[in-house]
Amino acid sequence: MKRKILKKKILSIVCTLCLCMCMTGGSTVVYGAGVDSCVDRIVEARYANIAAYSTGLKLNGSTFAARALVNAKVKASISTTMTLQRQSGKSWSDVTSWFDSTTGYSLDLTKNYVAGTRGNYRVRAVYTVNGETITTYSSTVAY
Repeated sequence: MKRKILKKKILSIVCTLCLCMCMTGGSTVVYGAGVDSCVDRIVEARYANIAAYSTGLKLNGSTFAARALVNAKVKASISTTMTLQRQSGKSWSDVTSWFDSTTGYSLDLTKNYVAGTRGNYRVRAVYTVNGETITTYSSTVAY
């Protein structure tokens, strides 16, 4: 009888130790991890429908080449409004605008514009993919 009770006590101690080991071994705590390392991972998945996008402006002589490219994660309804803007003091004014739309995986809108007035220019692109809209800007190009 004493032997049975001793076996039960030993078994309960072993089970308790196993349970404690599982509880502490299953969770890993990382000390000293910076907040920025976590933020980078969160930013990667910020768009539900947009896989990638690129907004650019190049100058060849007096002709601007504007490009707005967007890729969808799945086949989607895609639209792009691309606007060439010129800097007026501290604000930006619209020079001309283009629009295109499609149903598919990507939309590449490329247009040329002959500049008439000297100044700083940029492209503003508004991408809409299955109702998800983002606004982006190219780098500034001086003419």
